[in-house]
Amino acid sequence: MNRLFFRYWLDRLRHTTFRRQLIIAVAIGVLGVGSITALLSTWQGSLQVRETLIQQGLSLSNSVAQQSQLALLTGGAENAREPIERAMSFTDVLQVELLHADGHSLITRGSVTAMSAGKPQSNIAGSYLEAETSLAWRFVAPVYTKPAEASPFETVTAMPELLGYVRVTQGKAALAKLVSRLAVINFGVGLALSILLSWMLRSLAHRLSQPLGELSTVMAQAGKGQLGLRAAADGPSDIASMAQVFNSMMNSLEQRDQELQASNAALANHATTLEEKVAQRTLSLSSSNTELQQALHTLREAKRQLIESDKLASLGRLVAGVAHELNTPLGNALMAASTMEAILGKIADAIASGTIRKSELEHDIAQSINGSAMVMHNVQRAAEIIRGFKQLAVDQTTEMRRVFELDRVISEILFASQPMFKHTPYQVEMQLEPGLKIDSYPGPLGQVMSNLIQNALLHGFAGRDHGRLCIECHSHDADRVQIICSDDGVGMSEAVRLRVFEAFFTTKFGQGGSGLGMQIVYNLVTGLLGGEINVESELDKGARITITLPCKAPQSLSSVERANDLVKS
Repeated sequence: MNRLFFRYWLDRLRHTTFRRQLIIAVAIGVLGVGSITALLSTWQGSLQVRETLIQQGLSLSNSVAQQSQLALLTGGAENAREPIERAMSFTDVLQVELLHADGHSLITRGSVTAMSAGKPQSNIAGSYLEAETSLAWRFVAPVYTKPAEASPFETVTAMPELLGYVRVTQGKAALAKLVSRLAVINFGVGLALSILLSWMLRSLAHRLSQPLGELSTVMAQAGKGQLGLRAAADGPSDIASMAQVFNSMMNSLEQRDQELQASNAALANHATTLEEKVAQRTLSLSSSNTELQQALHTLREAKRQLIESDKLASLGRLVAGVAHELNTPLGNALMAASTMEAILGKIADAIASGTIRKSELEHDIAQSINGSAMVMHNVQRAAEIIRGFKQLAVDQTTEMRRVFELDRVISEILFASQPMFKHTPYQVEMQLEPGLKIDSYPGPLGQVMSNLIQNALLHGFAGRDHGRLCIECHSHDADRVQIICSDDGVGMSEAVRLRVFEAFFTTKFGQGGSGLGMQIVYNLVTGLLGGEINVESELDKGARITITLPCKAPQSLSSVERANDLVKS
């Protein structure tokens, strides 16, 4: 409830006038400062009065102790009655006790409640404050015998003897009354000053807020669209300056309004001829659009032809690889077959002449067997090469989807690309994780790898007498694999790296580069293969191309639709 009440008044204060907010804020501040000042002054005065009253109690207890020696020596209470009565006559003295050294009371005047009494300390030299409550203090002073004068015949001076104690209990009524009086005076003065300051502030706030209110009224009317308003430039200098600025702003607004009206009239006159200009521009744009459509058709046709030429170039590299790889095993088989033919002719001549010997026949037959084995081995090797290239050719000329081992397909692609590196100082390294089976399209993947290898040879190692191309493949996570092609070639600048997948962009323009290789790579990886490709490169630090493919390629469109999409892109 209190919280809602406080929030209600806080909201009302927030939406009241500036003058009222200023008066309330400063009044609260002045009252707070006055209250704190009065409180501190009262507290400081109470401390000083307390010290004075405590010193008074200590002095009173010492005085009574000095006048009570005879009563404690004789054990007669009558000898101490007069000083005790004089002590009881002091204001706020509630009780006076005269105690023997063992703590037993000899005489007591007055009474005190709720204040425990114990045996005083025995090793004290003067009076002290024994106890204090919220209502009274208790002081204790020891009573000693007076020291005797020293005798010239005694070598040891006699020490004073403890006779007993005087215990004086003094109330705090005077302290409380004085503190209350100080509080009333201090808070009264603070309140009077606060009222005076609040009145002065109210007068000042009225003097400030009146011109502000008038200026606010004029500004509100101007905000509703009224023109010709001016504010009175009176009051304090800063408010007068605000009024002058407002008047200057109104002058500017009226001038701009006149200029705007003139501009509107000019626009109205100009609008009559705008429709004719729009119609002329529309005809011009239609003609330009027709020309752009024809240019786009021509561009798409050129792009399709470039893609076909790229495929033919890939097929040419494949045929060159077949010819190179078949040359060695077929040459070995031909050499072994010719050797066997010569051996068999020699045997036939020896049989015909009847000069053949058993040892020579056995030697020739052994050589024939070895030659036959060599022929068989090389022919089988050629058959394996033909079978592998046949599969690679089928993969690269079709988009047949199948489950295959990634390391084996990449090895076949690199095997077919070896003729490009045969007479170069560049090295190709493979780091292929075996057994990675994926369900994808080996043909498009082969086209991607061939383009990357060719790019490294033509661009990455351009002008270099050495270079290393590393092909890696490994498992990326449970559902994806990664292929990494990295080289230590010339690298690319940031501007080239950002445009590497852009169609018709090439750094070898006019030198045989079509600018479509990397765009085809990008379209195949992100489209048909359903993966991602990323290029990292810096000048003179080589390039690193990372391809991330799913282990199961997404379902794709038909071959005709894919060809149309590739041409349109």
